[in-house]
Amino acid sequence: MKYTATAILFLFTSSFTQAKSEGYLRKPKDDENVTKNSAETTDDVNRFLNVFNEGDEIEAQYEHEKQESTLSTMRSDSARFIVKYKSQVHMQAMHTFALASTKSSSSQVVMTFEDSDMEVVTMDDEETIAEYLASGNVDFMEPDPIRYLFDAIPSGPSRELQGEEIPYGINMVKALDVSDEFVKNRKVCVIDTGYDLNHEDLPKLNVGGNNNVGNLWSSDGNGHGSHCAGTIAAVENGVGVVGVNRNGEIGLHIERLFNGSGRPIFGSTIIGLAQDCVKAGSNVISMSLGGPVRSQAEETAFTEMYERDNVLVVAAAGNGSNTRCSWPACYDAVVSVAAIDENKELAFFSQRNADVELSGPGVDVLSTKSGGGYIKYSGTSMACPHVAGVAALVWSHYPEKSARDVRLALTMSAEDLGAPGRDNSFGYGLVRADRALSALDGDFTFPPTSAPTPEPPCFDEPSNYVNSRGNGCSWYEGGFFIDRCTWYGSAYANSDGITGGEACCVCGGGRTELPDTTDSPTMSPVVSTDAPTLAPVVTTPSPTSGPTKTSSPTRLPTISPTSSPTTGECRDVSDWEDSFGRTCQWYGFFRCLFFGGGRENEGLVANEACCACQ
Repeated sequence: MKYTATAILFLFTSSFTQAKSEGYLRKPKDDENVTKNSAETTDDVNRFLNVFNEGDEIEAQYEHEKQESTLSTMRSDSARFIVKYKSQVHMQAMHTFALASTKSSSSQVVMTFEDSDMEVVTMDDEETIAEYLASGNVDFMEPDPIRYLFDAIPSGPSRELQGEEIPYGINMVKALDVSDEFVKNRKVCVIDTGYDLNHEDLPKLNVGGNNNVGNLWSSDGNGHGSHCAGTIAAVENGVGVVGVNRNGEIGLHIERLFNGSGRPIFGSTIIGLAQDCVKAGSNVISMSLGGPVRSQAEETAFTEMYERDNVLVVAAAGNGSNTRCSWPACYDAVVSVAAIDENKELAFFSQRNADVELSGPGVDVLSTKSGGGYIKYSGTSMACPHVAGVAALVWSHYPEKSARDVRLALTMSAEDLGAPGRDNSFGYGLVRADRALSALDGDFTFPPTSAPTPEPPCFDEPSNYVNSRGNGCSWYEGGFFIDRCTWYGSAYANSDGITGGEACCVCGGGRTELPDTTDSPTMSPVVSTDAPTLAPVVTTPSPTSGPTKTSSPTRLPTISPTSSPTTGECRDVSDWEDSFGRTCQWYGFFRCLFFGGGRENEGLVANEACCACQ
């Protein structure tokens, strides 16, 4: 079955609309648009992903432009997938198989990640997908997710400054209390909309980058990237503002991901650019972007950067003003940053969830404006570079330390805000350069409330548990865009009346002490041979290791080569229809793939309510 340009346009623009409704493309209320009367500021704002315009005709035109942009990034008759192979040998075997197959030969490789045994492949029918999965060469497959530039809310028109002004955020994170004399030995990569190399207040030395899709890294038709870069590195030169690192010597590597309009891109593109950051010698990566769909390929790539390449990845938590996760911020290997205001109160737009790790100034942040001058913006986009800049600053004093050491110093020395200890709004608290440096010095006593509480290991109980359908605890780890613990954890009790939610650690059950049995204890959830584990085992943090995030209940959106066996008859949730009014009969393979995790209604999505999506 071929998928026409119209069909693909519908699939992806509908996902785009869903993300907008979830707050990732938030359009402010009339009283939030404080710059209507300033033509200059309105022109600047219109370059951001969330366009602050009124009128149905203008909005309809913008939607049309977004659709055309999304469509132009794809093949007109293909869907795009990230394919993770079992090895390089399996990748080559798949290439040979595809050339010989009348079906798979229509697939096209868009990009290759040699170090990770991954490729981005376009496929134009379900038969091709089935052949890939049945080939025995594939570890996993998943749709290539869409990622968005986070919106930045202007707080007034751009302006020139008389002399030099220190933004409140620089003082709040105590950057000026730490010498930046060694920052030349650190490099920060900013993945964003570019860098205004001609701005009088942005560094010119030790700055480089890559041009992507014809967009020059040294220009910024949007302004988002230059604003973030100014917070990290604006020069102390008697004019304008100063950044966290202000002597003009810090290394900067710019990966221009978005064009002037900030339109969405693919997650695989982020992987490629982040790997380019590593190849350029970056120690810290700063990203003010994300999306609502998790990607196992993305997670694998960022984990390798953190653990293998010793790179600290920092990402904005998101501006949805809700508790949902934004990826990549919610991956364990990434530091997720929330936004606070000048009074250290949580910004109304900031995401709140179990993966928020640190807070940074993100309301009315004054920084460099592309094209000259200065402007205030609000968003977790503005909080992220504060944390990235502080990480590079304190790390420069101890370059022999690891990314894990620096991360631990930042989190455990943070100024506790909100509820005592770590919480979902502020994480460990406000990043503080002075305290983090003391922590790396070994001359800092962690407050009792900010030290992590070790969690005892969990053991499935009973260790050989199976539910009434014959599924063990490993089955609850799987699922296609569905959290089986949430949907089935209290169902399918076995003959002893025990459910998966009670027996399995992955679902929050099990035991935290060794069971009284002669059997050897199971140190991690039981994994069967016929169902791959789709999420890494989260280990218990120790005082010498970096903080480990609590796993999100959202499972990885992965197509597994061999699905877990199930028994019994599946029944759609009676009379359920999604938020668009479409019933389970509307869903099929591809519609489940792209829409099964959204369009919630009555507390359920199609992946939970419809048999076609399970």
